[in-house]
Amino acid sequence: MPSTPSNPTQKGEIKVIHELQNAAHQYRIITADEEIIQRTSEQIVRACQLQISASAWQQNFSLMVEYVAAWCVQRTAEVTLALVDLRSEKIVFYIVPKSEQFDFKLATEQAELDIYLNTRGAIGYTETRQVPGWELDRFVSDRAYRVWPPD
Repeated sequence: MPSTPSNPTQKGEIKVIHELQNAAHQYRIITADEEIIQRTSEQIVRACQLQISASAWQQNFSLMVEYVAAWCVQRTAEVTLALVDLRSEKIVFYIVPKSEQFDFKLATEQAELDIYLNTRGAIGYTETRQVPGWELDRFVSDRAYRVWPPD
């Protein structure tokens, strides 16, 4: 008696893509708006891994922004504003001091913050820069986001 092909939409059945065994196998994906995408098993696996990595990076980035905001709260007497700019090669947190000159004590604390961000952040190379408030437009991109104080 010939067996009938299994229906992948049957409840409880899970189709398996094994990257090494089926790397070149082609799959056709049809999106909700009827766009047809054809990919190999290997391409599908890589796309899933990238999505997971991007999601983890985004979560870690949010945690580091929260950490820098909390760091600023602890230094409200010294810090006026904190911004973050995402650059292609690094992430830069800009710290605006309340003092009119470069604040060396704050810079020492920023060095410790840099170490924390780079060893615990898992978001890539990160640095902090102390920028005077009157020089923001010169040093900080208009694409930078406010970290602290909240709007």
